Amino acid sequence: MRQPEPLDAIDELRFFLDFAVPLCGADIAYKLRQWGHSREQAKNWLRGEAERAGGSLGENGDVLQFSDGRPRSGRAQNRVVRTASELARGVAAAALLAQLEGKSGVEAFGSFYGVTAGPAEADTARVQDGEDGAVGGAAGGTCPVRRPAA
Repeated sequence: MRQPEPLDAIDELRFFLDFAVPLCGADIAYKLRQWGHSREQAKNWLRGEAERAGGSLGENGDVLQFSDGRPRSGRAQNRVVRTASELARGVAAAALLAQLEGKSGVEAFGSFYGVTAGPAEADTARVQDGEDGAVGGAAGGTCPVRRPAA
């Protein structure tokens, strides 16, 4: 009996991001609340995380995109895991940054990550500052989630 063909690399990446981005977003939002950053500090930190992920993807994106399906070990496996993890954190950071800027989220690799409000709610809902001007709203319990396909 033949084994089923594995998903292609892009489908595997989308599947991974659908799972990992909301988890990373929740982790980042939790850390931002714990650190007590101001809104501007949070935006700068999130922007840096997203840029770092873009740099990592630029350097190592080929290991995610081109795979012959063989299992990896050692350095090759670590490179794939590190790149995928940094990409998920970068997409989550970009989604949280978009929420802080009053947008509903971001689109990455054909999927939407952000607030799952309906269209009417997403147009009117804006992220509000906390009492002391610190990060509220986006870091106050919401995290990027993938919008279900229509």
